[in-house]
Amino acid sequence: MPPKIDPSLYVRIGTAAKLAGVSRLWMRKQVESGAIAGVEIDGQWFALRSSAAAFKRDPVGRGRPRADAPKKAGK
Repeated sequence: MPPKIDPSLYVRIGTAAKLAGVSRLWMRKQVESGAIAGVEIDGQWFALRSSAAAFKRDPVGRGRPRADAPKKAGK
């Protein structure tokens, strides 16, 4: 019998993604890498609700610059 988790503490990846305003795939990668606290039970991932709700993806300084972003001097 698989262990049970407290639903007041853990949420499925889809719910966690909605709380954080990110995609399910992106949230799963964060939980799998340990960037967001979570557990895997029988192949299903769950994120700690408080970690997902508090997580804010920083849009500045990551990834490619947006086309409309002003270019920095010297680059």
